[in-house]
This record gives sequence, structure tokens and C-alpha cells, in this order.
Amino acid sequence: MKVRRPGLRIIKTFIAVTLAMLISHFRPGEGLPFYSAIAAIICLKSDVEGSRDIGKNRIIGTILGGVCGTVYLFLIPAHTLPPTLELILISLLASIIIWIMAMAGKPKAISIMAIVFLSITINHGNEGNLAFVFAFSRTLDTMIGVISAIIVNGVDFDFIEKYKSN
Repeated sequence: MKVRRPGLRIIKTFIAVTLAMLISHFRPGEGLPFYSAIAAIICLKSDVEGSRDIGKNRIIGTILGGVCGTVYLFLIPAHTLPPTLELILISLLASIIIWIMAMAGKPKAISIMAIVFLSITINHGNEGNLAFVFAFSRTLDTMIGVISAIIVNGVDFDFIEKYKSN
């Protein structure tokens, strides 16, 4: 196997992930650098337009999944139903919101919306008001990762080569 230098997309991913995690870490409140990094990795595409498109859908899905999960926990606090019934209800609701998103013409936002909904309702349901804090922080940190990827992807890194040739 021949060792090659990392390509520009790998370098941009490194910069976007680092930037996103640092901003998330140092922002006020409970930053979640993990979610900023995931968003930056997923959103850094081969061109800025691709990054914007996937970033927009990721933000839409994260917000809607967070809102749906929060509403569910507000209406049905964790552990008020038998565990089996609760899991069946959460699965049914996940399917319904997936269906609604598909009908709304947002297929690219469906996966992340369902993931965030399930994460909040299953993993954070027993945290009371902290589940709402998680939903907000998750959304904010996703936005940080998306914006970091779009900004880094918009930088013309060819300026180094242009500078060397002059």
C-alpha cells in the first residue's frame, strides 16, 4: 500500500470538525461537541452547495425530532406507561412522524429526525427537564457543526497553489 498525502476534503473535514468541537466546547451552557463533530463530518461534501443542502436537511430534521420528542415527553412523562407499551408507542409515533415528513417532501431530513426523536424519548426520557435541555443543546450543536462545515467548505484552499505559482 502506497502512503499518500491526505486530500483537500480530508484536510477540510479535519478543520471543520476541530472548529465545530471547539466552538461547542466553549459555548455557554452544556455543549455537546460529539454532535457538532458528527454534523460537520456529514455536512462536508465535495462542494459548498452539497454542504448547504445536507446541512439544511440535518437542521430541519434535528429541530423537528427535538420538538416531537419534547412534546412526547411533556404529554407522556417517562415511565408512566408499562415499558413494553411505551416502546411500542414510541415506535408507532416515530413511524407516524416519518410518514408525515415523507408527505411533506422532506425525505432527506427523515433519518436524523427519527434518530433525534428516539434519542430524546428513549435515552433522555427519565431526565425530566434535562431532556428539554438536551434537545436544545443537540439542536444548537448540530447547527454549529453544519455552519462550520459550510464555512470551511467555502474557503478557497487553492489560494496556496496560486500563491506559490506567482
